[in-house]
Amino acid sequence: MEDAVPPDLPPDIEEEVAELGRRVWLAEVTGAGRDQWPGYFLPAPARSAFYTRVRVQAAIGRRDPDGPGVVAHLVWAGSGPSGTYMDGRSATVRFIRTGETGTWTPQR
Repeated sequence: MEDAVPPDLPPDIEEEVAELGRRVWLAEVTGAGRDQWPGYFLPAPARSAFYTRVRVQAAIGRRDPDGPGVVAHLVWAGSGPSGTYMDGRSATVRFIRTGETGTWTPQR
């Protein structure tokens, strides 16, 4: 991933965005931890089946080429609701800085 999307953030911000992207994505696909980002998850319809055996294989943080903020690029693996395990899946989570503290907030 590093070769496909060269670094364009300071290393500490890249690491922060990548780690936050992992956490948000795991909440997205497993359902666990969604309460940490209510504005990101509440509008979505409730799901009864989630992924299991999920792991993030790689994550990087970069500037968002489509607007302000940053984006976490992820490669992940897991078993879907049907039970089929797949790896090498890709995902992105976009963030903007909000509030006086400059907290990264996920955006749909």
